[in-house]
Amino acid sequence: MTPLELLFIPGALAAVVGILVATAWLEASILSPRSLILHSVRTRSRRVGPEDVERLVAMQSERLIRDFHL
Repeated sequence: MTPLELLFIPGALAAVVGILVATAWLEASILSPRSLILHSVRTRSRRVGPEDVERLVAMQSERLIRDFHL
């Protein structure tokens, strides 16, 4: 193996770590239930309150869990 080929090993490791960090950040800051509720409340009309959005998310979550177990 040449020294250049040996440099690909830490480079591949760094790429994998970067992908894992980006995925963790995306899941925590954008795809979390709290951020989805806040985004829905901010983008919907003023008539829709946080409680309504939370109730909708809870109903959808229950439906997904029920379908997952079937």
